[in-house]
Amino acid sequence: MMTTRLNPPPGWPPVPPGWQPPPQWQPDPSWPDPPPGWNLWIEDTAARDRHIRPAQWTIAGGSAAFLGSLLPFLSSSQPDIYAVNSSPKESAAFFGVLLAGLGVIMRARSGRANSVSAILALILAGLAVLTLAGITLAGIVGSDETDAFGNTVHVNLSPQIGILISIVGCVAAGIGAIMSFRHR
Repeated sequence: MMTTRLNPPPGWPPVPPGWQPPPQWQPDPSWPDPPPGWNLWIEDTAARDRHIRPAQWTIAGGSAAFLGSLLPFLSSSQPDIYAVNSSPKESAAFFGVLLAGLGVIMRARSGRANSVSAILALILAGLAVLTLAGITLAGIVGSDETDAFGNTVHVNLSPQIGILISIVGCVAAGIGAIMSFRHR
């Protein structure tokens, strides 16, 4: 559904921002006629942009989270003892795809679907940030592992660019969801 606004021709008073004509509205007869071919109703690009921008943030954030999962994610201080499994990368990819998909639904502009999508995007973005930040923090703190010879070794995980991009992407998706609530 396209939002339109009145485009007053020369000689008509300016239209207050956000004004919508009441039913059966007619221009004042004392106002001059519009020039030939004048479009009285034009697309309200400001309203469209206010609606699309939050969805774009959510799509971009979800895409960044997914792309971050394809980059170097975590590295081990003892790679010969502790190989980093792919679970954190899979989590980032999962959250990224879901967030981008919810952003696409938000962009569709159906009132109820937009609201539900924004709520889900906010919840998922929060869960994703907590999950990925928790993995990062746990990796930095490290854990004790036993090597093949029975020795105990403290192993840390170092965050790489991928996990950082994924976290920032999830934060951006959450910001997009919050922005959509403000523009209702």
